[in-house]
Amino acid sequence: MTASARRPVISAVVHTRNEAHNLPACLESLKFADEIVVVDNESTDNTVALAKKAGVRVRHFKGNFGYPEPARAYGLTQLKGDWVFILDADERATPELARELARLARDPQGPDGYLVPIKNFHFGKWLRHGGLYPDLHLRFFKRTRGGYPEVGIHRGIHVSGAVGRVAQDILHYSYRSLEHYFEKFDRYTTAEAERLVSRGQKPTGYDLILKPLHRFIKTYIFKGGWRDALPGFLYHVFSAAYIFASELKAWDSYRQKGEFLPVGGSLLKRKR
Repeated sequence: MTASARRPVISAVVHTRNEAHNLPACLESLKFADEIVVVDNESTDNTVALAKKAGVRVRHFKGNFGYPEPARAYGLTQLKGDWVFILDADERATPELARELARLARDPQGPDGYLVPIKNFHFGKWLRHGGLYPDLHLRFFKRTRGGYPEVGIHRGIHVSGAVGRVAQDILHYSYRSLEHYFEKFDRYTTAEAERLVSRGQKPTGYDLILKPLHRFIKTYIFKGGWRDALPGFLYHVFSAAYIFASELKAWDSYRQKGEFLPVGGSLLKRKR
């Protein structure tokens, strides 16, 4: 077989941190991949043992960042395939998506990367309104053409070249319970606040009060989040609270350093 006729190799990378309850189903959904690398971020449960039992490569990543991007970026350096597929432990690739990715990887005239729609399961329901579907993320790309230009919370992959979109979904089972939700809520809002402070961005009254309110009105009312019943209401309330908590933690960080940021007089001002 000539090099030009060789079947493209698909590599999958999965970030884990105490994901023993999710990992087996995730890895089962990745059986279409030629190579699977689990990048484990200091798990204390049997995540690593389950990964090894499944026969996938495990790489260890140290550092309590509170979000997956640093470990994912490291994971990209451990792959050998022509194409990369990124999946989190609480996500599943459907069989239909697996077949579509395999087909797209064989297309020599196709784009260099693909946005993949994510279908989110929150509080017992698949959420489809309020701007939640399709939740597009760049998760499939040529290994030599994609990477993280900035490794930080909610910072995505950038591809040097054309980007397309796949038709099939990733299934995302994000929260086991409200307790699990708030554990992640605290971790992620702290990381977001640290990012704001590191950039010297100072929350205003607008950021603390009007910005969360605007988000809720926009997504829940005008974009139809109310159509997803109580789970939709909870999601959009908590999303607004996420903005408030992130900005408030940043505000409090400045306060602890002796810089008291005005709120009442800055309701119409965005952060500096």
